[in-house]
Amino acid sequence: MINNMKKIILILFITCGLGSNINAQVQQIEWEILSLGTIIPTKDAQGLGIILGTEVRFNLYDGKISTGMEFSLSAYHRKYEVYVHEFDDVYNWYKFTDVRTSFLSFYGVCDYNFRPRNKIVPFAGFGLGFVASGYDDAPNGFTVSPSIRAGCEFYKFLRTTLDYRVMKYGFNYFSLRLGFVIGGRNKKI
Repeated sequence: MINNMKKIILILFITCGLGSNINAQVQQIEWEILSLGTIIPTKDAQGLGIILGTEVRFNLYDGKISTGMEFSLSAYHRKYEVYVHEFDDVYNWYKFTDVRTSFLSFYGVCDYNFRPRNKIVPFAGFGLGFVASGYDDAPNGFTVSPSIRAGCEFYKFLRTTLDYRVMKYGFNYFSLRLGFVIGGRNKKI
């Protein structure tokens, strides 16, 4: 899995290098310093969860394309059912109703900005990443996770993002985030 992660990072950097433009009208790098929001699990949830992250993007083709990397932490409570073997050789059914499921995510992302030089910029994109998941302090493993995303950036410093992440074992979820951005503004000519 580490080799796959290296390949994704290499592809992102090659894409950024091929698309860079010295005469660009938009600053090349933007950083979403803090992204905070809620997650809405699609299965067996005990309510909403929380997501906290940061993202660095490289603007290409005068800001029409943004590629970058996102790092996030998220958690929610989930219903989890498991068979437990007792000493008397009888299987009993136990239902744990409040299991905390948490994720550590690293995604490569790519967005298309529909009106990059305007004050309000809608965007849509996708991501592919690696996610480490666990529940109640027990590691569950790593998975490759695709995501689709859309949102809007307001005045080049406030960004809303809605994304859907697909993971193994039915841990899929929607997230709705609000982020604060520096960089990526229009250059003064």
